[in-house]
Amino acid sequence: MVYMDMRERHLEGFSETLLRCNHLYRPNSDSIALLNTVNSRRKIEIFDYGRSADAFTRAFGMRNSLKCLRALTSLGAAIRRYETVCDLGCGSGAFSLAFAYLADNPDLKLQGLDASETQLRLAGELMSAAGLPGSFAFERRNLPAQIGYLPDLTISSYWFCENEHVIADPVLFDLMAGREMLIVDYEKIIDRIAACLPRGFQVLARHSALVEIPSVLTDFVAQEWASVYGLHISRTAG
Repeated sequence: MVYMDMRERHLEGFSETLLRCNHLYRPNSDSIALLNTVNSRRKIEIFDYGRSADAFTRAFGMRNSLKCLRALTSLGAAIRRYETVCDLGCGSGAFSLAFAYLADNPDLKLQGLDASETQLRLAGELMSAAGLPGSFAFERRNLPAQIGYLPDLTISSYWFCENEHVIADPVLFDLMAGREMLIVDYEKIIDRIAACLPRGFQVLARHSALVEIPSVLTDFVAQEWASVYGLHISRTAG
């Protein structure tokens, strides 16, 4: 019951943060058309973020942030011990926003990497509007690539579904992973990552849940519930 109350308080507080960024999330004709197209196909989509970054953010940004927040609650108070965090394929910052909100850590150094300049610009605007503690940098990078340091944690939402070849390549997977990694993705992608985990990595936890969309956000999200699947892995000692 206490855990449930904490989760509800997180959702309520995070909703206020998302609403501070509502100018980036307010639906328009392009985002509604994109949402309807995706819902009608019911399959994993590969988007052209150079042309549809704004529409994608308006259509899916809030929902994805809420799903990432739900996955992050599994870390509990330990989330504050991750001070160097890298958001792989950060897009417009959905996972970065959720992490920064929940960590509430002025010592946080979060770096987002993505190939789309438009997405990176949106991510910077999002974090500026949210006004959360920590330092944030967003850099254009064609992934997979060497990050250049070993983060305490790498986070990734819906990047592996668009880069499935990395899952089966131990060398590329190693490039993407920090000391630990938290992945949010489609269920079948989570299943595949868990099954193909390279030597030197272990599964710490798997999660699946339904996220109730707060009523103040339903006009933006256009649904009342969302499912989330997460995988928490780490490097093994030695």
